[in-house]
Parts: sequence; structure tokens; C-alpha cells
Amino acid sequence: MDIGRKRLIVVTGADRGLGYELTKQYLERGEIVFAGKYRTQWPLLGELREKYKDTLKVVNMDVRDTEAVRKAAEVILSHTDKIDILINNAGIWMDHGAGTILEGHQNYENMLEQFNVNALGAVRVTEALVHALLRGFDKLVVNVSSEAGSITLNHKANQIGYCMSKAAMNMMSCCILYAIRPFDGMVLNLHPGWMQSVIGSPVDADAPYVELPSVQDAKFYVTPATTAKSFIELIDEPERFSSGRPGFVNYRGDKIGY
Repeated sequence: MDIGRKRLIVVTGADRGLGYELTKQYLERGEIVFAGKYRTQWPLLGELREKYKDTLKVVNMDVRDTEAVRKAAEVILSHTDKIDILINNAGIWMDHGAGTILEGHQNYENMLEQFNVNALGAVRVTEALVHALLRGFDKLVVNVSSEAGSITLNHKANQIGYCMSKAAMNMMSCCILYAIRPFDGMVLNLHPGWMQSVIGSPVDADAPYVELPSVQDAKFYVTPATTAKSFIELIDEPERFSSGRPGFVNYRGDKIGY
């Protein structure tokens, strides 16, 4: 790969939606991206690789599996011993039809799966790459969280598993910051807004490709391309949001309370 002086960025969950757009836009800026791929039947990253053969490395990565993450990290570290930015984007949303605690319909297997991907997945990837990250220039961990994980902002009575998994991710961000801050590391939590997404598509890695829902079919606020562009601008200046805790902001740059 053409390392040069370009920044090295790892993006998980890059074969669709926001992760794909982050990958694409960073490549357009001339950066080097290691893109985590989970969906075997989704063609977007393969098509992108044809255009950016020297700066895009697609890495098979299932963040649910510790051994799979370790192997993915080995692939990345075979190309470089340093990473500038790690973006933990991989996530799932499974229980959006489960109802409230009053209805007796909670699916605890789905809740555990969301914890495993949304919270523990980010821990696995960060642990596997943290020493390379601290050898980089930016030393920045970016976690794609949600206002649904904010204790102060969340007003949902349902989607319990998803909300709890994102709250766990926010706590993970704090723990990671306290570990890497003595080495000039930073952590930034970002909320993508109500975005066109296929996050609720089947979790099977071999599931068929699913098109994004059109804006006409629902009142989405933003597209993945818009959110990715805003995220990249925020990631360029993480010190704007740094304090005693990880920065927690939405795609517009508005601070969110934990």
C-alpha cells in the first residue's frame, strides 16, 4: 500500500451505510483506509477497491468474534505499525419492535447480541489495535454512538437492548480515554442523527444485499453521505470537544449529555 505521509484510518462496519461513506470520503481526500468487511454478499467495498487499489485495504472483520478481530488486526499490522484514527462504526439494531417492559415481549437473545456487537465489538477492536494507535499521529478513537445511549436525552420506553448497548459503549469510551490519555490519546463519541440506514437488516453475514430506504419512504433527516461528511469535519478537530470525558456530539457538532 502507498503509505507515504497519508493518515491511516481503520473503519469497522464499512461495507454499508455510514461506514462505507466514511471509507469512501476519506479515500477521496487521499487518506489510507483499512475497511472492516462483514457482509460477504455486499459489493460496494469491492467496487471501491477497484478505484483505490493503492490506498484501500479491505479486511474481513466480525467484531462479535474475538479471534476474528485478532486475525483482522494481524492483517492490518502486517501493513503498518501505526494507526492514526480508529472508527468503531460497526453496529446492529435488532429489537426495535420489542415494545416496552410492560408488554412482556423482550427478546433477551437479541439484547445480548446487540451488547456483543455495539459495545464489546468496539472493545475488541480497540484492544487489538490500541498500541498501533498510540504510535500514530492523531491517537484518536471515534465511537459511533447514539443519543439513545444518553441517560439525559433518551426518552424511549422501548428499544431497550439498543439503548443499553449504546450506553455501554459510552461508558467504554470513558474507560478507554482514561487509559490512553496519559499517552496523548483522545476519544470522541459521535451521534449520526436519524439517518437512512440498513442497520436493522439481517445479521447473517451471508444475507443478500439490501438497498438503503429512499428518503421518500420515510422522514429521514440525513443521508449517510451527509453524516459522513460532517463526521470527518468533526474528527479533524477533536480537541474542540475534549475535556475530562470523551467528547459526545451529534453530526452537527452539538454537544450531547451523557
